[in-house]
Amino acid sequence: MKEWKAKPLKYGVVSTVEPGSLADRAGIRPGDEILSVNERPVRDVIDFRFHTSDTRVKVLLRRARRRLTVTIDKDYDDSLGLDFTEELFDGVRTCRGRCVFCFVDNLPPGMRKTLYIKDDDFRLSFLHGNFITLGAADDDDIQRILEQRLSPLYVSVHATDPPLRKRLMPGGRPDILPLLQTLAQGRIQFHTQIVLCPGINDGEQMDQTIRDLAQLYPSVQSIGVVPVGLTKHSQARDWASFSTIWAKTVQRQVETWQKQFRRELGTRLVFASDELYLLAGSRLPGAAAYEGYPQFQNGVGIARSFLDDLRRVALRLPTRLPHPISAGLITGRLAEPFIRRLADALNSIENARFEVLPIANDFFGRSVTVAGLVTGGDIIAQLRGRDLPEMLLVPRVMLRDEAFLDDVTVRDLAEALGRRIIPMDPSPRDLLASLSHVSR
Repeated sequence: MKEWKAKPLKYGVVSTVEPGSLADRAGIRPGDEILSVNERPVRDVIDFRFHTSDTRVKVLLRRARRRLTVTIDKDYDDSLGLDFTEELFDGVRTCRGRCVFCFVDNLPPGMRKTLYIKDDDFRLSFLHGNFITLGAADDDDIQRILEQRLSPLYVSVHATDPPLRKRLMPGGRPDILPLLQTLAQGRIQFHTQIVLCPGINDGEQMDQTIRDLAQLYPSVQSIGVVPVGLTKHSQARDWASFSTIWAKTVQRQVETWQKQFRRELGTRLVFASDELYLLAGSRLPGAAAYEGYPQFQNGVGIARSFLDDLRRVALRLPTRLPHPISAGLITGRLAEPFIRRLADALNSIENARFEVLPIANDFFGRSVTVAGLVTGGDIIAQLRGRDLPEMLLVPRVMLRDEAFLDDVTVRDLAEALGRRIIPMDPSPRDLLASLSHVSR
């Protein structure tokens, strides 16, 4: 598959300037190109923030082919009050790892171009918590991470054994531990993940990886264990044949390590994803077992947080709504049991009728069950012609810029199904707060 790369920007282009801000008073305008700060080049918003933390800032900019210099006196860490059109001025660093289970390589052709970017940029990891392999980071990048204290980072490790890493990511760094040790010595913290492939990096290999990473505590803040997710387009899709016994074995391994680390380190350190507990048919741990949810966005603890939120919200539900509501809760197959609990609670309210509408993933393959990968085309195909509620609630995790992964928009969905579509976060608290809104 041909990889699509974002067109690099040479300089940061100012998008907005806050009225009355330092930048506004200095005469900086939207459309200006920032060439340097204190005679240092700025490659991204991180560089800009780092170099503008001084008390005197000299900004070289270009406006309509003219170069201008403005000098700003300020307190340390005062913001200049401007934003850029892009966070990265020199383009996104892309992954060279060629991971055998790479999600981008699992995508079919014809989707939105940005989905084919194999992001492996340490800057996006620092800014947004994206997991990276660090394979695209050269020596200058590592030095910059240490100098600017870009911490924490989120690192996909998968395995610490070099030959096994070479098998999993032929183009990546076969030996990750020396690099992590260098970062740890520089007081950089990182959250790590192991994408677990049955029969490949599980069992004793998983134990070795966890053991090696634990030796870098407290620089290693957490270790997430997540089962590999493969689509029907993947060349390695046979790896997705998980069993209940396998999931229970992994769960027991994780919990054994947690007990040991609590004794030795005072933290559980390693956490299994929600999907592993669901595959095993096991009861979810309590909230305390997630220790503040350090890997929440990695699917670790979302289900527990949802159930606890539902329990709290159920105590505050109104007995009656002033106007009738008929709504469908669209979700993926994995979250269906939890969304059904939510619907049961909401349907106890007079004038409320909530129906759960689970969508099977035909686009990527039915082994893919998470809500975030549900496409608009699958929703239309599976709901068209059905007697649907008057409005349909779509989780925002399915959308980006009001469009699904297959570029079907919210408006397309509304027209195809003839129903009002409301994107929203399907948490119990948010739904409760929105009941009066959606009833209008």
